[in-house]
Amino acid sequence: MSNYQPPVDQQKIGIQPCQPYLDWVLILLLILCLSGHQSVSAARKTLTVYVFLNTECPISQQYVVRLAEVYQHFSHSDVRFIAVFPLRTDTPAAIQRFRVEYKLPFAGKPDINTQLARHFRVRVTPEVVVMQSDGKVSYQGAIDNWYVDLGKHRPQATQYYLKDALTALLAGKSVVQPRTDAVGCLIE
Repeated sequence: MSNYQPPVDQQKIGIQPCQPYLDWVLILLLILCLSGHQSVSAARKTLTVYVFLNTECPISQQYVVRLAEVYQHFSHSDVRFIAVFPLRTDTPAAIQRFRVEYKLPFAGKPDINTQLARHFRVRVTPEVVVMQSDGKVSYQGAIDNWYVDLGKHRPQATQYYLKDALTALLAGKSVVQPRTDAVGCLIE
């Protein structure tokens, strides 16, 4: 137990000396827990795609086919995909049923108390966050531009934001459009 006391001026305004570091440690621990036990090859992955989904959201359900295509395209690259389910109703059993029913090809974990969604400021499902091994977020937003608005989608996507971001990053380039607005079900 330490006897350290912050300086008097910090005590007056309520500054806790370790709080910012503690927040980052908790977020990193959450990310590690969501990642689960991975093989040695998975541990060497340089990019992680966090895919925020909701088992009851029709847009999340419809996007699984597109996500499976992107996952398959990058399956032999240094990219790891993790589905994150931020709603309380998305229990481990519901997530497993969703994975089986919609053929989601990568692991899915609940986001307890929406900690990861809040950390990344994710508002809707589906939304993706691409993070480099150093913790830098290189892309966040929509998977592609298939959905224009709630209830409105194009016959086919014309811009493939996630795929383009991963391709650029794996080639050592910057992402041309690092942020887009995702269309989907609100996280509440």
